[in-house]
Amino acid sequence: MPLVSFCIPTHNMARYLGDAIESALAQEGTDVELVVCDDASTDDTAAIVAEFSDPRLRYCLFPDRAGQAGNFNRCLRAARGDYLTILHSDDLLLPGFLRDRTARLDADPRLAFTFGAVRVIDADGLFVRVSAPWPADRRLPSREMLEELLKGSIVSPPSLMVRRSHAEAAGAFREDLTWGHDWEWTMRLAAIGDAQYAAAPSAAYRVHDGSGTAEMLRAARNGAQERHILTETLTRLATLDPSFQGSRRRAFASLGRRHLYYAHLALERRQANVARNNLGWAAAADPLLAGRPTFWMLLLASLGARSLYSRWARLRGMAFLGGSAGWS
Repeated sequence: MPLVSFCIPTHNMARYLGDAIESALAQEGTDVELVVCDDASTDDTAAIVAEFSDPRLRYCLFPDRAGQAGNFNRCLRAARGDYLTILHSDDLLLPGFLRDRTARLDADPRLAFTFGAVRVIDADGLFVRVSAPWPADRRLPSREMLEELLKGSIVSPPSLMVRRSHAEAAGAFREDLTWGHDWEWTMRLAAIGDAQYAAAPSAAYRVHDGSGTAEMLRAARNGAQERHILTETLTRLATLDPSFQGSRRRAFASLGRRHLYYAHLALERRQANVARNNLGWAAAADPLLAGRPTFWMLLLASLGARSLYSRWARLRGMAFLGGSAGWS
């Protein structure tokens, strides 16, 4: 049985798939398998996979669509390794990923998973920035990790390696969700074990208009599902430990600020209706936000006052690319 399974779920991502496969097979170490689960692609995915003759690679073609979460579950079922990484077919592993993650899991059996900072790249693979929630390595006990995750998903998918036993204990990805299923799954992982964060990027997360994340944000279908995930998770945790009731206010305040950021992104794409939709979800998550200047400036911008909003944002020195920093 291989020690590590790299799993690539894919659907019509032939443009990027070859680079993802190559980045996984190039990792130092022999106890590795790579499983590509093809969710009924209609592009050149099969031809791209056929270009690789490495015996560690298995290609599983499925004739029927299962959706993103369903295909993630196919990967989990197909994997044979003791440690698992789900690598999106448009993302990359950087040199040293395998060595770093396995060393951390080997050294501490209490860890459910390890994750880290990522290099953010664009559609052409060019460097955009580093996404890093913390500047230095840190170990996060289960409760601390859960508190961080309740404020938002800080685990970038390609940076994650999980112990198989904990993945099985956490259960499958939620196939009733079309947004946030990886965030929800990571919170279930954190509830049953500790985590460790690596500050040095060893994976790359690609941002492009063809990704599932971009599609969901454009369609403004994320709001209801994020609220549902957070409400359900907090209820479950509070049933096990009533002290989690105190986490609700912080969690929903963070959700509200996140929707303000989504509203800004929508305005950048000139999607005024999507921006107003997210402003509604922001106020629902944290009614206090409706009294903040940023809320009203975003609303005015969605109604046509874009230049006023741009000037105001520059005066405030807001750095939107980092996420929710500066939102008040």
